[in-house]
Amino acid sequence: MSESITSSAVLTERYEGWLTITLNQPEKRNPLTGEVIAVISAALCDVRDDRSVRGITFAGAGGVFCAGGDLKAFQQIMAGGDEAETIAHQVSMEAAEFFALIASQPQVTIALVDGAAMAGGLGMACACDFVVATETAKFAFTETRIGLPPAQIAQYVVKRLGYQKAKNLLVLGRKMTGSEAFAGGLVDVVVAGSDGLKGAEAEIKQQVMACAPGAVAATKKVVEETHFLAQDDLRVSAAASFAKAIAGDEGQEGVKSFLQKRKPAWAL
Repeated sequence: MSESITSSAVLTERYEGWLTITLNQPEKRNPLTGEVIAVISAALCDVRDDRSVRGITFAGAGGVFCAGGDLKAFQQIMAGGDEAETIAHQVSMEAAEFFALIASQPQVTIALVDGAAMAGGLGMACACDFVVATETAKFAFTETRIGLPPAQIAQYVVKRLGYQKAKNLLVLGRKMTGSEAFAGGLVDVVVAGSDGLKGAEAEIKQQVMACAPGAVAATKKVVEETHFLAQDDLRVSAAASFAKAIAGDEGQEGVKSFLQKRKPAWAL
């Protein structure tokens, strides 16, 4: 079954257990405007607790992934006078909530990058679990080159690349192709052209569909907690996640299916 919600800036489609979110303003290079962030956030919140949705793909229409933040909003901040810093702080915190929402989504998330993924657009991709890109895609954290820090996306780049590699890219704002980004670890899968993006996505989907959706959500939570929980707290949290899973419906079904040498109920 397919369900779609269409807006002028973002297209969302649910089909066979998968949600696809497409930024749909290629004439503007698919910017992260307030409207775009609101629509995407609403779509993510809508499926957050729905385990029938197994994964989420982010894409950009018209051969562009996302060129970053809305420069018009920056102009409004610059015209804010004495309130400029206060307004900018609010905008930055809203961006922080948006990236955190993507990163903490219980479902598997994939960014399909064709064309430009710049600044906040690249940050959005880094907040996803997997990044698939064409060889000729264009990547850059351009903030320092226009006098700004890549403030809210830095943590996701560090988590993906490690401290030194992330600092190199974030500080210098160096441009990369998809092939270079793959070699450096920023991209998980690289394909020859845009036609290959769907094939790579399909391979990841196939693997996701073999995994229990609740276990995927719990695993993502445990992995994230390794970044900030103390060792003793991490052990307790991990034990609680494991105990809840094995005592629950998925754990029971998974063990039974293994012993009975059959596929579990969630494996499509």
